[in-house]
Amino acid sequence: MPACQFNAGPEELAALGTAFHEAWRHVGPIYGPFENPHREWLARLILGLRRSGHSGDIALLAIEQFMATAPLAEWANDAQPRPDRATRN
Repeated sequence: MPACQFNAGPEELAALGTAFHEAWRHVGPIYGPFENPHREWLARLILGLRRSGHSGDIALLAIEQFMATAPLAEWANDAQPRPDRATRN
């Protein structure tokens, strides 16, 4: 995947890091075996929310989006898309 670039000061980076760690505390135990791809997906969601100008609890929004879009373990094992998500994009 291509690198993701954006400009942020130290305080904003710290806030984004805090949002990531807070969100990961909630979704990490569910998706443990697929930690690296799911950590990357969660980080991309948080950055996307930041870029979209969302205010409020980015961690909570990221958790909701992650749960709605991340592949579940049983589908990730088979490397197949979930049928209910095949038409979304």
